[in-house]
Formats: sequence, C-alpha cells, structure tokens
Amino acid sequence: MDKSIKVAVNIVIFLIVIGFIIYVLRPDGDKKQVLIQNPATQTFDSDYQLRASMDIKDSVVAFELHGTRLYVAGKESVSIYNLRGEQLLSFKIKDNVRDIAISHKSLFVLYPAFIQNYSLNGDSLNAWDACSELSDYSSFTVTDDFVFVSDVGHKNICKYTREGNFVQFIESPDKFITPSHFFDITHKNDTIYCANPGRHRVESYTLNGDFIAAFGRAGGDAGAFAGCCNPSYIHFDEQGRLLTSEKGNPRISHYDQSGTFNQILLNQSMLGGGHLPYQIKTLNSKLVTAVNNQIKVFELKNK
Repeated sequence: MDKSIKVAVNIVIFLIVIGFIIYVLRPDGDKKQVLIQNPATQTFDSDYQLRASMDIKDSVVAFELHGTRLYVAGKESVSIYNLRGEQLLSFKIKDNVRDIAISHKSLFVLYPAFIQNYSLNGDSLNAWDACSELSDYSSFTVTDDFVFVSDVGHKNICKYTREGNFVQFIESPDKFITPSHFFDITHKNDTIYCANPGRHRVESYTLNGDFIAAFGRAGGDAGAFAGCCNPSYIHFDEQGRLLTSEKGNPRISHYDQSGTFNQILLNQSMLGGGHLPYQIKTLNSKLVTAVNNQIKVFELKNK
C-alpha cells in the first residue's frame, strides 16, 4: 500500500477513535438527571416525626407497649421503661426468648418450645411446654381465650387455651414458607393475621382456624414486599390499620384490614438505615420502633 494511503487510513482511524471518546464523555444534555439519582436520596414526606430516641442496655429481642410503659425483652431479662427511656423495673427470665405479649394485665413470654406467663411485675404465674419437642416457635398473639403461636419448625400455627391446653394446629392452604424466624402473627377482634414471608403476603384466619383471605405480592415498589422473606413484622394500630415492617430496604407501611395499600409511613432514612427489620408498636398518635438496642418514638405531626 502506498505510504500516503497508509497515513490517510491512520488519520481516519484516529479521528474515529477521538470521535467515539467524545461521544461517550459528552454531557447528557436534555436527559433528566433523576434517572441516575440514588432512590434513597429522593424526597420522602411522612406524617410522622421523631420525638425521642433511647438506647437500651441489652439488644431488644422483643418489646411491648402497655400504657405509657415499654416492656423490653433482652437476652435473659425483661426491663420496664417509661417513654423517656428511664428504667423502672427489671426481672430475670430464661435465655433464648423469642417474643413477648401482654394481655389481661399479664405478660406472656415465648421461647422456642416453651411458654411462660408472668404478672406485670415479674411474678411467675403459669408455664407449659410446646406440644412437640421439634417445635421452633417464632411469634405469638394472645386473645381473650386463646394463644396462637407461629412455629417455624412445623410451618404451622399452634393454638392453645390461655392456660396452656393444646387445641389445634392451623395450616395455610398454600403452605407457609418460612426461610427464617420472621414468621410474625397478630390479631384484630376475632381474626388472626400472620405473615407468610416466603410467599410475600399476609394471611387471615378465624379463631377456629378457618382460612379467610390473603393479600400481598412480591416487588420493591410501594405496596409490595421485596426480598426472600417479607413482611417481617405485622401490627394493628388503634385505628384498625395493619402496619407491616420489612427488612432489606427497611420501611413501615400501612394497609386496611382488607389488604388495600395506603401509604409508606416511615422509610429507611427516617428509621435509621441498616438492613434489619424494625419491630413496631403503636399507642394513640405514637409509633414506636425497635432494632438492635435502640428504640425510637415517632408521633403524628401537629399532635
């Protein structure tokens, strides 16, 4: 090839390369910058504002809000605080607690295969073993007459009388999928609600164990449940709204009792970040969260 032709070809190749580099590095022009923004930095307007934050001596395994007192279960004790974070009382319990519940002025404590009942001052009242040696209890809820316990080991719900007599097992018509110990359960009036985390939904049952309905879908958008096992916690407030708490991208949302999504109440930034789910309780206009050894009290604005 003639030398002049080689030079011309090399110049053309050089210009093509330079043009490609300029194209790649060019400004985005009219393209909207929002497309590359981190979703976590987007504006979120909540109905709640942070009122108080308190550090607890022990990591919070479970907690209950009873009147103006917080009952906090740690590794081997239950401590009672006021909403200012001042400890009022503490009493010893067995280790490996899974959940606590307050009903009819008594405190129930759940273990993997054991349930114990105390007075609100820590006096032991009653106790009973799980109905199976292979039980691995996760959460429970106490109604006027019964105790309903979610069992990760058997992937069902175990129903007892308040005195500890076994009544029945409750199975999901589509099977409970429980990849972890986030198998939360609660109740509203005469209906039991429980998370089916592997199916990304909440299911409801009568007190007799009959399946009523289910709602929920997988997804990361508002009103859906993301990850391998969400929702992690569920709770009813005094207005009858069902609150859900998720892990991975922690957030707290609320639905009506039929499962219709309303809105996100607290997002990851307001909660304090991380990936763990935040436990939730409510009292009037207050929404209380707990994770690790920190409890936060949020309150509706203008209250």
